[in-house]
Amino acid sequence: MTERAKGGRFAKGTSGNRRGRPKTVTRRLETPEDLDEEIMDVMNMPTTIRTSGGEEVVTLFRATVLRLATGNAENRLAAVHTISLTRQAAWARSERMKRERRYLGERGQGESEIGEAYK
Repeated sequence: MTERAKGGRFAKGTSGNRRGRPKTVTRRLETPEDLDEEIMDVMNMPTTIRTSGGEEVVTLFRATVLRLATGNAENRLAAVHTISLTRQAAWARSERMKRERRYLGERGQGESEIGEAYK
């Protein structure tokens, strides 16, 4: 471990973290399927909203729909577009799963292998 100077500070140019700052992992969006998955992941994130019964944790998608339905959406166009993107991503995911089922069904594989990537 590196030695500390007076007052507990490290000497200039050194720190106590020998491995350095951890690398951040970013998820690359290379295909339309990647974008669909990212949209679904974001819209399924939990968020806290205030209701008449107090605070409630719901998905971001539900919060967006509730804001739009109650007229509290600050940007209605963005809210409608977000809902539309989420709907398209969900539809694309279901179509991919249908194609997988057909493909695996033709090959004679069981249902247990279908949709492993979607769980």
